[in-house]
Amino acid sequence: MSEAKTPTDPEQQPDDLRGLPSYLLTRISHRYMKAIRTELKSVKLNTIATRVIAALRVFPGLTVNDLCSHTISEQPTMSHALDRLETDGLIFRKVHEDDSRIRQVYLTDKGHQMSEKVWPVILGMNNKMMQGISEEDRKTTLRTLSKMFDNVDQAR
Repeated sequence: MSEAKTPTDPEQQPDDLRGLPSYLLTRISHRYMKAIRTELKSVKLNTIATRVIAALRVFPGLTVNDLCSHTISEQPTMSHALDRLETDGLIFRKVHEDDSRIRQVYLTDKGHQMSEKVWPVILGMNNKMMQGISEEDRKTTLRTLSKMFDNVDQAR
C-alpha cells in the first residue's frame, strides 16, 4: 500500500483518504474499539462502561462532566451508564467536599477488580497498535497526536 500524501495546501484534496488525519484517526479508533469489545465480550461491558472504568482507574474521583470528556460521551448517555454501573456495584458517587452541587465518581472494590480485567486488554491493544514502530517514532507519534488533540480542542 503506498503512502498517501497529505496536501500542504488546505484547499487541495488528498490523493487518497489516508492523506486525511481525521480519516485515519476515525478508522483506527473504530477498529480499536471493535477489538476491545470482542476481547471484553465475556465481562459484558459496553464501550462507555469500559471507558468509564479505564478513566476512573487512572483518574479516581472524576466529575460527571470530566467523565463525559474522557469517555467521549454526552451527559444523558453518561448518566444512564453511571446508573447501570452503580446498580452493578462497579462505581459509587460521592458529593464533592467543597461544592455540594458536584458529584465525584469512584470505582468500588468490584469496579477495581473489573479494571484488572479491562486494563490488560487496553494495554495489549495499544501495544498491538504500536507494534513494529520504534521507540523514537512512538514518542513522535504520541507528541504529534497530543498536539493535534490540543489544536482540535482549541478550535471548539
